[in-house]
Amino acid sequence: MNPMKKAIIIILIIFLSCTGILSQTIKNGLTAERKYSIITSDTLLACMISSLLPKERYSIEAILPPDQCPGHYDIKIKDIEKIKHSELIVSFKGMPFLNDSAFKEKIRILVDSKGHNWMSPDYYEQGLKMISDMLIKHFKHDAPIIERLKNGEIKRLKEVSTELKRLIKDRGLSGKRVIASSMQKEPLQWMGFKVVAEYSRQESLSTKDIVRLTKIGKKEQVILVVDNLQSGPDTGKSIAEAIGVPHAVLTNFPSEKGYTETLKENVLTIINALNKR
Repeated sequence: MNPMKKAIIIILIIFLSCTGILSQTIKNGLTAERKYSIITSDTLLACMISSLLPKERYSIEAILPPDQCPGHYDIKIKDIEKIKHSELIVSFKGMPFLNDSAFKEKIRILVDSKGHNWMSPDYYEQGLKMISDMLIKHFKHDAPIIERLKNGEIKRLKEVSTELKRLIKDRGLSGKRVIASSMQKEPLQWMGFKVVAEYSRQESLSTKDIVRLTKIGKKEQVILVVDNLQSGPDTGKSIAEAIGVPHAVLTNFPSEKGYTETLKENVLTIINALNKR
């Protein structure tokens, strides 16, 4: 074969191979230079999605800072820019700062928590399964990876969950009575506590409510009053002082350390508060 023709054939083969790879990459919505951008309403969903997708090809970022209340958060210009340049938005239903009509043109996945607190491991596991199913429908080419990562994450979650519940039990705290913010009721029940009374946000709590909750606390011999960081870290402080028990504050969203580390910190916050009795 003529050397020139041979060289041309080799160049064509290489070109066609590269074209095939490129077309497949474009089909998947990804390029070597740029990751597929996903914006979530909060760090809870960001943690879940980050654990379910290959990090080298997806970028996941949350809008709501972990210490902020969704109902009181005002969306920032930088948030709008993030959303503008994203390919997908994943949000819990009812997040007021993402209800703007300007965002409706974006591809969105809406998640219904059905009123449960996904910081509680039992519901976090349910959430992982729900989110993974949604992601598989959206990223069919990554279905086997998502499934594998989901199974691994659930296994790790069960291990951490068992360890933390044992920590509570070993300290003789299982079944002990507490009063808490309604936002922390399910995580506390998962830990093994009995929530004998609950309250809502600080602005909704009247003097009459405080007196009523104090009476319940004394009658039921509660050992702790627990607030939710995002809905008011000092809401139950006066109740705790009136009863004469410690006061603790738990977070409803994972910090930058991630879900399992935040879960551990919540449990240790409870234990440390009770150690001061």
